[in-house]
Amino acid sequence: MSLILTTSHSILTLDPATGTTHRRRHGEGLYYGLARTPSGQLLTAARGRLVSAPTPPDQETGAIFILTPDWRLETAWRPPFPLRDLHEIAWHHDALWATCSHDDLIAIRRPDGTWQRWWPLGQPPAASPPDCFHFNSLLFEDDQVWVLAHQRGPSRLLAFPIEAALAGHTVPPTREIELGVQAHNIRRLDGNLCTCSSAEGVLVSETGWRLEVGGFTRGIAQIPGGWAVGVSELAERRERDLTTGQVVFFDQAWRETGRIALPGEGLVLDLLWSED
Repeated sequence: MSLILTTSHSILTLDPATGTTHRRRHGEGLYYGLARTPSGQLLTAARGRLVSAPTPPDQETGAIFILTPDWRLETAWRPPFPLRDLHEIAWHHDALWATCSHDDLIAIRRPDGTWQRWWPLGQPPAASPPDCFHFNSLLFEDDQVWVLAHQRGPSRLLAFPIEAALAGHTVPPTREIELGVQAHNIRRLDGNLCTCSSAEGVLVSETGWRLEVGGFTRGIAQIPGGWAVGVSELAERRERDLTTGQVVFFDQAWRETGRIALPGEGLVLDLLWSED
């Protein structure tokens, strides 16, 4: 059992009991989202470039990597359109869902292998600037999908019918909640929606609960006996890949139990608990 985490440079496994980390993959640019299929396949989003790279974001062409149990690359999924600024990914309804912040869209790979682009708030006009909403996170509940609009400031959680999303249709959100600042991740804690209010370095819920963590909070996973939260250093974009991130551990009552630093790994981006 271990915690899988993605960073600017690597996919790591971390043993919370000992603090031991193992680098499983590196050298493929920044890694972000993590997901598992029902059959146990591990998927990760790989951007193919670092945040500090001179390549402009609009030239980025990311991919979804499907990894074998021994961390080899089994295959890579690339749609007929670019995956730019990949963030969180998820597996639901036998489909892969990938947030592509640069283009304000969700890329969906259907069970038959075809791809659908879904713009939750409508396809932006060609002349408009990119990355207006910065969609970066997903949560599936019953027949709806929650999408987090980071918005580079006060953030919003938006709920949409899953069937409309799968069809690529833009419909009004069925529910909308303002929560967090430059937020990442959507979770249910004690039945309430919660997010990492990254710019404030806290976790917040729709009921007003707040937990001070520090740094730039991003990535949250439930682990045996508690929770793990990723924290990145606050830094200028060109310096972010050179920073030292950390994972902060909490018990079930959200009392901090320890921190593990990750020197040289840059940003901490996503966390996934693995029983394997």
